[in-house]
Amino acid sequence: MNFKITLEIDNDAQSKVKDIINLSDSIQSFLINKYYGSDLKEILIALICIKTKKGYENWYKIRKPKYTDYKKKVNKLTGVVIEIEKSFSFDCKIDNELYEEFIKSDVIKGEKILIDKIIDSLSNLDFLPKSVKDFNKDNFKEELIEYLNKNYL
Repeated sequence: MNFKITLEIDNDAQSKVKDIINLSDSIQSFLINKYYGSDLKEILIALICIKTKKGYENWYKIRKPKYTDYKKKVNKLTGVVIEIEKSFSFDCKIDNELYEEFIKSDVIKGEKILIDKIIDSLSNLDFLPKSVKDFNKDNFKEELIEYLNKNYL
């Protein structure tokens, strides 16, 4: 199972990039040799960490979860062919009061905030399409939460 946290952040959140990437890499290392079924090979969480300014609330809305069975794209800049197969992506957002707390936090407190948001966002797995039959969602959630609690909380 592949796992990645992608980022949509503002300038103030730049200081947290290294911590977010370290957590993403740690989860990826934990999940890389795990098998939860043949219908889902990759989970991408798009972390939106942007201080929402009044009047711009609609700019960084949480998008609905998306499953891609198969898609082939060509990078317009490099010409490299990118294949996306059995991938599920969804958003996780840190904003408002939690944004300020996250930005000002030390590494341990920041990880706790991020992990709490990731665990909450796992409810998006309930929106997998009915065509995804061979994926042990409950086992995936249980093992990931146990790993995060044991290693970070």
